[in-house]
Amino acid sequence: MRRLLLAVALLPGCSTPAGGGRPPNVLVFICDDLGEADLGCYGHPFLKTPNVDRLAAEGMRFDRMFLTISSCSPSRASILTGRFPHNTGAEDLHQPLPAGQRTVARALRDAGWHAFSVGKWHLGAAEKSNWDRVVECGGDEIAERTVAELRARPAGKPFFAWIATWDPHRPWDEVPPAHDPAKVAVPPYLPEHPDIRKELAKYYDEIARIDRHVGEVRDELARLGEFDRSVFVFMSDNGMPFPRAKTTLYDSGIRTPFVVRAPGLVPAGTVQKGLASAIDLAPAILELAGLRQDSMQGRSLLPMLRDARSPGRPAVFAEANWHDFDQFTRAVRTDRYLLVRNYYKERPLWNSVDSIHSPTWRAILSLRREGKLTPSQAYLFQEPRPFEELYDLATDPHAFRDLAGDPAHARPLAELRILLDHWRVETEDAMPREPTPDGWTREGVPLPHNQPWFERWQKLGPAAFEKF
Repeated sequence: MRRLLLAVALLPGCSTPAGGGRPPNVLVFICDDLGEADLGCYGHPFLKTPNVDRLAAEGMRFDRMFLTISSCSPSRASILTGRFPHNTGAEDLHQPLPAGQRTVARALRDAGWHAFSVGKWHLGAAEKSNWDRVVECGGDEIAERTVAELRARPAGKPFFAWIATWDPHRPWDEVPPAHDPAKVAVPPYLPEHPDIRKELAKYYDEIARIDRHVGEVRDELARLGEFDRSVFVFMSDNGMPFPRAKTTLYDSGIRTPFVVRAPGLVPAGTVQKGLASAIDLAPAILELAGLRQDSMQGRSLLPMLRDARSPGRPAVFAEANWHDFDQFTRAVRTDRYLLVRNYYKERPLWNSVDSIHSPTWRAILSLRREGKLTPSQAYLFQEPRPFEELYDLATDPHAFRDLAGDPAHARPLAELRILLDHWRVETEDAMPREPTPDGWTREGVPLPHNQPWFERWQKLGPAAFEKF
């Protein structure tokens, strides 16, 4: 079968934010597990994120930017290659990106750019050779180490910076508490419980630290005279680290905040409401650099960035693969409808192991025993699940009412089936011959074949993983 390659004709004379002969710098600030609308500029009722909000006010906010997967390392590999996870060779959690994959960093570095990464790496050893600098550090060091790299960069070269914070991934650091658990917004897919409120408050605290670091990086770029000649992108790699968000293919798992500030390129204070995919970012960066690409499946975002009225994609696609527990789930989302197809339907809708070691999960288990979960919350445990789920997001934005069996929705179901089937054929999306073993039991105990975790468990005991 022919692999679908959406080649983009790239022009050397494309606009740059600052004008002049040198291409703009590009800085991508990517968060780890930041939810779809958990920022002030997205209308969150309690979170204060003045620095990200300022970027949005000076640039463009995307309301419908979607990731190709809700799992951190394959999501990052997909963004940097402009390819769907199953086409990167790194579709499962912790899989290294193969040396044969061509990332945007490699293309830019080959063209004379300075490429550096700060923070969480999670892309494997082979990819490091495509960067001038890879600085691995924790969430609290992100701004400090980024500032140091900006100051040490070679003069006269445009740079590509990949700033990958660990925040707000579990376990949460001892960040000074700034949010009252009584004043958090509990999503309707999570039950009301004091322990869940406490966890959401800690999650908010780390989002506040993200915002501070964005401000510190912005200030340094301005001090160096590079801020207005830089494209500043802010986004996340998957949904919030709570059940029914991260690792799922609902909007809570795959819709990402996405803000771009680029004077002279992006009209300030605008909102882009068209559908877009995260694989469209890398082709846009190469187009800005005046470089041709022929390996990416995404299409350049530049038309959508230049004009908020520019139409987006007719549909976006996403997948779920092994992430602590095995999955093979595929989804297509249009402006109104979402179709989720569960190929391993005998398995429950699970969540990541960092989530099942949390007070939130223990609270959900307790409420389940008491019969206090709503049907949508109890769906986490349903076995088997339907093979197909269809949702009308215009009337049901959280995807609670499955319409796949409703005759009134037979037409959109048929249309989305065709879209999904064609995408799978065009991208050569083949199911594994056999499932990959789960890495953990449902109680969060690592299984013997998951050797590194099992050995740590045997040595340290379960108590060591309470905060994992």
